[in-house]
Amino acid sequence: MPPQPQAAHLRRVSRTELWLGVVVGAGLSGVAIAWLLIANRLPSLDHLAMLRNIAAGTLAVVFMLVPVCRFRKHPSHVFASGLIAWSIVTLVYAILQIPFPRLAARMGTFHFFMLGAIILGLASALLWVAQLVLGLCYGPAVPVRRAH
Repeated sequence: MPPQPQAAHLRRVSRTELWLGVVVGAGLSGVAIAWLLIANRLPSLDHLAMLRNIAAGTLAVVFMLVPVCRFRKHPSHVFASGLIAWSIVTLVYAILQIPFPRLAARMGTFHFFMLGAIILGLASALLWVAQLVLGLCYGPAVPVRRAH
């Protein structure tokens, strides 16, 4: 018996969530590593600390908006893809605590993970509410025919 078309669609979406999460997680990890290395290994750039922090924060937000833009009609997929990405960043954060032990004093690994998970959950919930409100305002995109 061949698989149902809906089941094949769910497998494809799951694969897309996974790969997008891995790519976004790698990008976020690169931003975090660069941010930390520039802040700690290049003291000559300390006078640009505010600019460095704004640039790194903006890049992180842009990377986290990728799943939102890709799965804007499916908030649960936004959450799943974002959580995969944030899990990768959390793993990198935990590894970075080895050469930079004061990083753990600032925020522990669990708190770092929970911060991202809560922000992702709120973003997914806001996306879902926005979809509900827009659906009520504009109605169905295609007129529904009624059976006689």
